[in-house]
Amino acid sequence: MKCNRCGAEYQGNFCPSCGAPAEIQPPTPPQNPAQPYVTPPKPQKPKKPIYKKWWFYGIIVILLIVLVSAVAGGQKSVKIDWSEMVLGQQLPEPPGKKGEIYENSADMLHLDIRKVTDAQYTAYIDACKEMGFTVDPQAESSTYDVHNSAGYKLHLSHYDSKGDMGIQLEKPMEMTRITWPTGKAGRQLPLPKSMTGRFDYEYADKFCVYIGNTDRAAYDAYVQACADKGFTVDYDKGDFEYRASNAGGWLLVLKYEGYNIMSIDLSLPEDAADQDTTVAPKTETTKPTTTEKQAQSDGVRADFKAAMDSYEAFMDEYVAFMKKYKANPSNAALIADYAKYMKKYTAMCDTFEKWEGEDLSAEEMAYYIDVQARVSKKLVEVTAE
Repeated sequence: MKCNRCGAEYQGNFCPSCGAPAEIQPPTPPQNPAQPYVTPPKPQKPKKPIYKKWWFYGIIVILLIVLVSAVAGGQKSVKIDWSEMVLGQQLPEPPGKKGEIYENSADMLHLDIRKVTDAQYTAYIDACKEMGFTVDPQAESSTYDVHNSAGYKLHLSHYDSKGDMGIQLEKPMEMTRITWPTGKAGRQLPLPKSMTGRFDYEYADKFCVYIGNTDRAAYDAYVQACADKGFTVDYDKGDFEYRASNAGGWLLVLKYEGYNIMSIDLSLPEDAADQDTTVAPKTETTKPTTTEKQAQSDGVRADFKAAMDSYEAFMDEYVAFMKKYKANPSNAALIADYAKYMKKYTAMCDTFEKWEGEDLSAEEMAYYIDVQARVSKKLVEVTAE
């Protein structure tokens, strides 16, 4: 080592030249001092992506089931035995064996046939023609309306190239001699040539009636008579329908239904001005029939009984429709008819309830209560399903 004082080289604890003590060198620390042992953490297992977990696929399956159910909602199918259709003998057998039946009675046959192509739909129309359904045909792109010589009314529909084909067959409409409305609504229109018909509903500011014995020429003449009466505001005239308002806001819809039947639907919208400046037309005066005399002598007025019977007849029709609608709420034709039935339902209920405030005889009150009980029972059937 080298002396720090004199610079002499020596070995030992003291310098032999100057006696200076040797400089004590601190020990050299080890290159890798021992560190306390720490347990290394366990390597973490990499997480599976969410799409590789078993429950993820379970959720996907459930969502697919819900989606398919929503798309195919109401598409319940049953095997259709055409020999069991009450009115089936009036029509050719349809191309499919699967579908849904809404009504199968002596009054109406209404069902859907599944998976019908455009070619099959066209062929079925031709087959119906061969069986006599050729009276007053009304063909649209997706519907076909026609009667046969006996008065049966057929409505066919096909809205999808491989979708359902709707079949609705109604028995001939029953009509009797009617009395033209003498209230505010009736005074808006000219009298039709025929007084044979059937009211759907009737009260002061609206009514709907079917008029029989009215061919196409008579229908066209009545359309012109209504136009001459002032129903030309915002008019829309088609081959089988005329729609227009008058200056007072009354809305008129005339339709040629086929088989010498015309429908008249007149109403006054709520936002229209409440005014009545028309002159009452001359009404036909006829002697009471034997039936009317009997009804009056029994303590039940003929107009009261007619109103009650019309109300109950409509409610039968309404209940049948609501059953069909609840069974298949996605059906386009039923959705289109829903608003029409709601309008008629409100009108008929208003008419029925107005009679409650009248001075009814004991016989009329009993008849009123019986009708009300029967209708209530039928309405419960709809809500309970």
